[in-house]
Amino acid sequence: MLCFVKEIPVYNFELERLRFVGLDRDRHIICRVSKDALLACSDIFDANAFELLEIFESNRTLFEDIASMEYAAGARGEVNIERFHLEHSTIKAPAMVGRA
Repeated sequence: MLCFVKEIPVYNFELERLRFVGLDRDRHIICRVSKDALLACSDIFDANAFELLEIFESNRTLFEDIASMEYAAGARGEVNIERFHLEHSTIKAPAMVGRA
């Protein structure tokens, strides 16, 4: 299981991913969430970096839980969260509830 500090995540415009860090004992594990995955947690089609950070903060526990599960399943060094992680997870963001 990863532990998370409440650091401020960073959005990378080039990669279109938001980065946050998980801790495994003394190792820092880079976790990234795609813009598409962030937007899947909202009712909007597009967002600027500030809005994406707000979406992340509103769903932080969800993304931390998915990152922990992916890491426990064997992801090493870094974890990348894509939209399909949300669509196929038993954990759902509020905006995803009821979607097929």
